[in-house]
Parts: sequence; structure tokens; C-alpha cells
Amino acid sequence: MGNVVAKMADNLLNPNAPLFKILRDNPPVWWEMLKNDPELYIDVRKDNMVMAYYQGGRVACLTYKRGYGISAKTHPKYVGVNSDKEQEISHDLDAQLLMTIKANIRANYSQKSDNDIQEKLIQGECVIAHRDLYLDSEFAHRRYVGQNHTVRIDLVKIAGSEIIFEELKKINDPRLRTSKGQPEIIEQMNAYKEFILENHKVLEAYYKTLMQIKVYLGLPTPPVSEIDCLHVRLEPELTIFNTYTKVTNDRIKRIQAIERELQGYDYKIVKY
Repeated sequence: MGNVVAKMADNLLNPNAPLFKILRDNPPVWWEMLKNDPELYIDVRKDNMVMAYYQGGRVACLTYKRGYGISAKTHPKYVGVNSDKEQEISHDLDAQLLMTIKANIRANYSQKSDNDIQEKLIQGECVIAHRDLYLDSEFAHRRYVGQNHTVRIDLVKIAGSEIIFEELKKINDPRLRTSKGQPEIIEQMNAYKEFILENHKVLEAYYKTLMQIKVYLGLPTPPVSEIDCLHVRLEPELTIFNTYTKVTNDRIKRIQAIERELQGYDYKIVKY
């Protein structure tokens, strides 16, 4: 028997969730600090969670539990703790701790390599530079029932009335080329297209709700005339960042080969 496609649930977000009400009407003192930091971006997640990010690394995951209130947790490495458990920071989060978390994200996550820029750093830079375009980052959902395979799409943006799913790649990503058969990127983009086609109605409702919540929380959103007019573009978009610092014949040939492979797909190659 073949794989069974997992349909997205239509109740992944509740606009009336207690976390959203508290963050708007009676927030902890550090919430405004996170919202107003120009280096951070904040996303609303399935199951009514809120995530704050820096350079693609998660500064804090905000949740609510009845009887306990708001919890803010971060990766132990980001607060200098040798542990495998997320660290509670809701009682200690201030400007000094935020600065420490940012430094540890740079050291342990976004800028681990001195020779090559990290893709997650590029993702974060896209959101920060274009808050009026991007609505969400790192969308993830299970692709098949009973399996661990997850569809992950880097960015979700709004152009006019279209909700567009955008995948990011660096020009040297091995999935863009292969010496045998089709490169992996073709299979990946086809899988994204199938997933969007299967779930576009639920995705449309999900992102309308997500935008309403972000507006409610006073978070940046792309400008739209009417949220109800939004609809999903069925074709995903691929953006390839040319991170080469110098031009060589081999690199020119690689780019040309990638362009040949991607004919018929919605893609663009941009200089980083």
C-alpha cells in the first residue's frame, strides 16, 4: 500500500487563545523589547505558540499553560547551559540576557562557518529586510500519515492577494546539481507543489487566521486591502542566492546547468 497523504487540520490556530490575549492586553515587560528589536522577527506557530528569531535562530518560544501563565524557553546553548533541555527564561529575560542569546546564536547556529554563510542567516535577513513582504518563516507539516517525513518551506510571503510559498537555496547547495539523473531540488519542488495543491484551501484559511493574529498582536505584516481576498498560489517559488565571491568558468557552467534543469519552474537566482 502506498503512502497516505496527510491532510492539514483546519484548527491549527485559535485567534482567541489565551497567549494572544495576554500578549496584547497584559504582556510581560520583555514582550515589547522583543517586538521592538529591529534585529528580531516574530512568528505565530501552530498550536498557538509564538516564536522570536534572530538570524534564523530561535530566541524564545512562548507558550501558555493554565495555572502557570506564559512560558518563554530557549535552547540551552543560547544561555550557556550544558543541558539537553530547553531553558526557561521568562523570569530573567532582559536586554543583557537577550544580548547573550544573540551572541550564542551567532556562535552556535547562524554563523558557525567562517568560510560560508549559513542558509538560516540568509532566511532571517530576508524577513528583516522585507517585513512588508514576508508573513511567515519555516512552515512545517507532516507529509504522510505514520511517517516522519515533514514538508518544510522556508518562507511565506504576500504579493498582492497571493500567498506564496518560497524555498531558499544557496548556489553551492549539492541538491541543485547531480551527475546522474535529476537533481534533488526537482523532487523537492514537485513535492511542495503537490502538498500545496492538496491543502490549498486549508492553507488559505490558516494564513488568513495567522495574519489576523499578527495584526492583533501589533506585529509587522504585509499590506493587504482585504484579508478575506487572500488566496494561495499553487506554484511554489524557488530563490537561489549566488553566494560566490568570485567568478570562475566552473561556477559559470554550474549556474548555466542549474538554469537548464529548472526550466519550467518558478525560480530566480539573485546575488547575495
